[in-house]
Amino acid sequence: MTQLCLCVYICMSLWLHTSLGLPPQHRGWLRLWEEGEGCKECNQHLCPQVPDDCPAGLVQDECGCCEQCANVEGQQCDPDGAQKFYGRCGEGLVCQRKMPKRGHRAEPEPTCVCQAKGPVCGSDGWTYPNICQMREAASRRNTTLKLKGRGPCNSAPRVIQGPKNLSNYTGNDVVFGCEVSAYPLPVLSWRKAGSDNFLPGDDAHISVQARGGPQRYTVSTWLQIQGLHVSDTGVYSCISHNSLGETSASAQLTVLRQVVLEDRVEEKQEHFDHLEEGSDEQLASGDYLGFV
Repeated sequence: MTQLCLCVYICMSLWLHTSLGLPPQHRGWLRLWEEGEGCKECNQHLCPQVPDDCPAGLVQDECGCCEQCANVEGQQCDPDGAQKFYGRCGEGLVCQRKMPKRGHRAEPEPTCVCQAKGPVCGSDGWTYPNICQMREAASRRNTTLKLKGRGPCNSAPRVIQGPKNLSNYTGNDVVFGCEVSAYPLPVLSWRKAGSDNFLPGDDAHISVQARGGPQRYTVSTWLQIQGLHVSDTGVYSCISHNSLGETSASAQLTVLRQVVLEDRVEEKQEHFDHLEEGSDEQLASGDYLGFV
């Protein structure tokens, strides 16, 4: 009977690990179920298959027998040996509790925090918030990244998110957006194809805004056109430059004319005139002057 129960438990565990399609450390309720069994003699042939994608590397389970995906930066974790619910942090990460926000009584759950603070420059020329995120990026891309230096990479501007093609009707508003990464921080500007002048110039229905962020060493800018005219149709470019270089990204704006149907207007006017002559007919509630 004991052997039968053990067999059922092993089969259920293997089925749950594989059918849910998630790494074991993300299923705390399953951990609690397994805790009751305690650590038995290690048999690695019974260990669940480790997923191919483990950005924070591998760690040993609580029994020191099977390998499993480590928790990444910002993921909830187990701060001590008293519980085995969320899992363990990966290399270079420590499990810490953040200070509760003012007005929040509940203590926040502990999360994985990178021990090494500050941005780093990777061998790919990109700046990462810390070395832990550089390792995660290398793992997700299935490549090797080396630490090129502490602090941001000196680099020419790179467009992270360029403007998108837009289409709208006359009289409406549109907004183009653009986000660029570089160090030293770049200067961003907008220009319409066919003109040498930077926008907005003296055009009152066009405005430009810019600010740092949302990430460190990035700058975002927006071009807004209010009350579209047909003449606004064209290609708009987000241009970025610093002491190391220049780059740009462009998008097409198509403005469609919104026209009143003259025949519909004449038809409605005749109908109104007929009503004014004393007819008992009433204008249906759904009648209106149409636009396209």
